[in-house]
Amino acid sequence: MALGGAFRKLAELHEPDVTRMRERFAARVSGHDAVHHSPTERLVTFSRGGKTLWTARAEPLARFAGDTGLLRWWWHGKLGHARSPLDGVVAEGQRYGVEELTRDSVQTESLAASDALCALAVQLASGEGMLRFDEGDDASFFALYDAPGSRITIPAPPLSGGSLPPAAHSSRSLPPPGVAPAARAAPAEPPRELVAPVATEALSVLQAALPGGFGQALLTVVIDTRGEKARLFVQLTAADAKGDLHALDSSQRLFDAVVALVSEQRRRGGADLHKLVLRLRPTGRGASVDVTVG
Repeated sequence: MALGGAFRKLAELHEPDVTRMRERFAARVSGHDAVHHSPTERLVTFSRGGKTLWTARAEPLARFAGDTGLLRWWWHGKLGHARSPLDGVVAEGQRYGVEELTRDSVQTESLAASDALCALAVQLASGEGMLRFDEGDDASFFALYDAPGSRITIPAPPLSGGSLPPAAHSSRSLPPPGVAPAARAAPAEPPRELVAPVATEALSVLQAALPGGFGQALLTVVIDTRGEKARLFVQLTAADAKGDLHALDSSQRLFDAVVALVSEQRRRGGADLHKLVLRLRPTGRGASVDVTVG
């Protein structure tokens, strides 16, 4: 069967996001001369001259059989389908009535059509890229994600009318932790409910400063702990739609959200954070956020 009208409409809606996803992936692995895939660990490593460019988590997505023109999704033939990071693809297919994303196999007839369908699926699942292994007329597709850290997705906040008030100070003292952290404990990633307000305020700053859109942004929080108190510094850097970099002033609301996150993390008695990095990438309805700590 040919890909239906509902699929074409959804693909057109997400075409800019899919294009950005493909471009980001190509940039990350540019010039690679080797790909090592470990199916058991679900990891793939791209390297150049023996140096690792990117190690990603590779989630099995689909397999195309050239002799039959059939694309089988990851859950095809699996009883009691286990939860997968890609389950959101099916939910989106149900939401928009896209049959190709809800059936366990699709008669795409061509590798090109399968590639387009899988690329849309990866974007809907907030993937970092799509990897395709060709085996003669057959092909296997994988959705790629950053191996370290965690990811959340946030909706776009309401658009503000103009610029936001900048933070009054670049640093602030914090109270000592309410519970002494375990000695030499590794910093833990803050829970989603603490990260989401920070990411939402960062997205508000991005919308106000870059009305033409952004390619990706990096929010860096450095926590300087000295004795019983700590000071923190916030920096937001973003690439606009043309790829030009901008150093943006933190709004007071963003700074306050960061203070609340770090203070609550300390209050709960976790090991002190020294550095928190949020990488934001635009999606059709807001942004995906990768979290790393140090």
